[in-house]
Amino acid sequence: MSRILEAVNGMCMPLPPGFHTLHIGLGVRCLPLHTLLHYIDNGVLQLTETCAIKLLKDLDNTEKNEKLKFSIFTRLPEAIGHKVSQLWNHPVNSNFIARNSVKLLLDKLRNRQVRVWWWQLLEEDNVNAKFVEETALKHTMMLLGL
Repeated sequence: MSRILEAVNGMCMPLPPGFHTLHIGLGVRCLPLHTLLHYIDNGVLQLTETCAIKLLKDLDNTEKNEKLKFSIFTRLPEAIGHKVSQLWNHPVNSNFIARNSVKLLLDKLRNRQVRVWWWQLLEEDNVNAKFVEETALKHTMMLLGL
């Protein structure tokens, strides 16, 4: 398969649909893990969305296969990784999804224009500290949607 890939690339011809998926499927079955990952890192084997989805569905959850899945998942391009991550039910993946969700929420909150109307109260001489504290707490809860 690698020689076919080299010949086709040398003649600048298009590859048939599904070639890379078949090529990496053979690599998963025939190569040791370190060699497979080396070929993926050097571009000999190219990860596709179809291939990643198929690997996640076909491989069981033994320790060896979990290591393979995680190694493949970390090498996926970011756009494909987000799509594939929705299909993998694993604690590492759940942690990844949770972190991304928190990051998006914090970015939305940071980008939103917030008027700090109670800031003027702090500049006055006669300030009721308890009132300012309660107001700030309510304002924060409102911003966080609690």
